[in-house]
Amino acid sequence: MERKIRARELWRELVQSARDWAEPGLIFWDTVKRGSPSEYNGMEVVTTNPCSEQPLQAYGACDLGSINLSAFVVDEFTEGARVDWEGLERAVRYSVRFLDDVLDYNMGRHPLKEQEEASRTSRRIGLGVTGLADMLAKLRIKYDSEEALDFVDEFFNRFKCVAYDASIELAKEKGAFPLFDAEKHLSMPFIRTLPSELREKIARFGLRNVAVLTVPPVGSGSVLVGTSSGIEPIFAFSYTRRSESLSKEYFKVYHPLVGEYIKRFGLKDESALPDYFVEAHRINPEFRVKMQGTIQKHIDSAISSTVNLPSDITVEEVEKIYMLAWKSGCKGITVYREGSREGVLITEEAKSSEKTEQSQSGDAGVGSPRKNWVRPRVLSGQTIKFRLPQGSIYITVNGDEEGIKEVFVNLGKSGSDEKSYSEAIGRLISRYLQHGGDVRDVIKSLKGIHGKTSTWDQGVQLLSVPDAIAKALELISGQEVPVPRTTGEQPQASPAEKGDAAASRTKAFSDDVVGVSVCPSCGEETLVYENGCYTCKTCAYTKCE
Repeated sequence: MERKIRARELWRELVQSARDWAEPGLIFWDTVKRGSPSEYNGMEVVTTNPCSEQPLQAYGACDLGSINLSAFVVDEFTEGARVDWEGLERAVRYSVRFLDDVLDYNMGRHPLKEQEEASRTSRRIGLGVTGLADMLAKLRIKYDSEEALDFVDEFFNRFKCVAYDASIELAKEKGAFPLFDAEKHLSMPFIRTLPSELREKIARFGLRNVAVLTVPPVGSGSVLVGTSSGIEPIFAFSYTRRSESLSKEYFKVYHPLVGEYIKRFGLKDESALPDYFVEAHRINPEFRVKMQGTIQKHIDSAISSTVNLPSDITVEEVEKIYMLAWKSGCKGITVYREGSREGVLITEEAKSSEKTEQSQSGDAGVGSPRKNWVRPRVLSGQTIKFRLPQGSIYITVNGDEEGIKEVFVNLGKSGSDEKSYSEAIGRLISRYLQHGGDVRDVIKSLKGIHGKTSTWDQGVQLLSVPDAIAKALELISGQEVPVPRTTGEQPQASPAEKGDAAASRTKAFSDDVVGVSVCPSCGEETLVYENGCYTCKTCAYTKCE
């Protein structure tokens, strides 16, 4: 099925979504293809990995590894700070060999024969880096400076040449990748940027790998080794991390290098750091794009990088960033606006701003959108069980001194429609109450909603799942909320009448088939209640009370 839409409308929607939710990122496919050294003999790239730093041929696979650049600085933080090129070059050569060996190790272990063939014939690897921002700080170079741009241009040019020379030397030792064609390979635009002596060696000995360099985000890897991520600037000097598994839900953490510097030089806190330490959200977004574009010139695959943006960035500014990335030769770009993804990493500045806004809102009243509730580790609550045609529904209500804050609704089997929509209702109610909502409004909104079948349980009439949730909230909160009667609706029975009718209705409910509902197992509308059990006439699902 095909449908034509206006390109500018799609572009506008894409940019708006990136600004609001940090998705999607962009891939400039023409630039990817133009810069790929594998555009011949069936190795043409047709896709990328999820983070887009590795363009891949059909059935291609990632074989990536990154070098921690911050480990290769001599006399760090001094006037004489410099790159340990001897050690770094040795690490680059070892890394290229290691990644090439990984390809051999995996032979015979691929799920599909086509994957193994793609790996064997192209021998694509991706040597990358992490800790660039930490390296710059140790060298006393400010990340967002022209000095930094000049440095990374020279640095990655040399890094590229060492890596390519290592692949040439492996080709001399073990042979070039099977689909290598000297004339075609040397005609690729990226290869033509290599120094003439390297191109002459490629013509003579070939290359072991069709592509050699990639810059992934190195998120988990950078946390493991305690450095800045990939080529990204330091996200923040300190931040608040959320973890459900530790004794505190929120705790302050220093970036490792910042913490090391503070301890080494006896600083009180991060406010006394020298100006060559700079946080991501203080860097001009356009400079971030320039940095990525400068490095991309020396990377034959691609770069995964995210531009950090302030919370008040406009859609028009995001559009300019995307356009600049394309013009700068970037192969892809992603943006992250402060606060667009809740609760993963929160900078101290953003957290402070949020607290200020909350205090300024003061008595803004119930339901103020500025009010944020932080869950304590322990909350007390109550659970009510009702019996419905779909099965037993369990409604758990937790709260604090301010009132109800959490509602959990459990109905049906895992993966069933009943389970999903009942859980969704509970989540939405919880979010509303945690942001200052009134439980009486929730009860009023849900109470009286009719489903296909109404039932009675211990004197309580249950018209539907939403109605059952409302009545559970009434029982626990003690807030009985009348529901206006619509035209033609039968008047509600008094509590006494309900009590008198309960026994006879319950007996009728037990003795006879009462209505037909959706089966939580097979999804068919063939679930009936008879002889004290719910039974599906389609799949034989049975649940007895």
